[in-house]
Amino acid sequence: MATRSPQGVPLALNSIGRLATLGCLLALAAGPALAEEIPDARKSGADLVRERQLEKQSDEGRSTGSYWSPFEMARAGRCTEAMPELRKLARLGRGYESAQHVYGRCLIETGQRDEGLRWVSQAADAGLADAQATHLQFYLDDGPSYMPHETAAMWLYLYQGNPLRLSIGAQNRLDEATIATLRQRIPRTDYLAGIGRARNWTPTFANQGTHSTP
Repeated sequence: MATRSPQGVPLALNSIGRLATLGCLLALAAGPALAEEIPDARKSGADLVRERQLEKQSDEGRSTGSYWSPFEMARAGRCTEAMPELRKLARLGRGYESAQHVYGRCLIETGQRDEGLRWVSQAADAGLADAQATHLQFYLDDGPSYMPHETAAMWLYLYQGNPLRLSIGAQNRLDEATIATLRQRIPRTDYLAGIGRARNWTPTFANQGTHSTP
């Protein structure tokens, strides 16, 4: 039989009550720390990933393992610095088409045009809208000496209907005025032939460590 307290409550129950109270106090004390681990609903997934990357600093004070660093360097005109890391990413194959495209453009900017165009073509063949836009920009500059009118028409049709380009928040590389100019540059017969090719087009993806030819 359990011993009773002066208030008539079994001491065993008093012990349980004290433990429960202690547990509640500990939970309340830990509350703020736990709250810090809850992601801010106002931030996007990309924002949270970026914050985590910035938190991981190496001993030299540089971000470790940041996927976006070479892209930022290339955008800032520092292709020579960005290219070694971009090449590693590009050679990973499927899923790294953005790296293949930016690496290709950096190669072109540093005088390695043929090799750069191979990487741009690989990304475009996989369905990357930005790489398809690069093809069209070069066609706009160089005309049929860069690619036949029919091929340009194919890329224009694919770019305009690219589902990734049409996603909410996507940045379109070619504005409507540029698209209209491209359409005017392509003869009607070539444009119709290019549409036919585009409708039969399917994306192709490179294996890891390789890239296709234009």
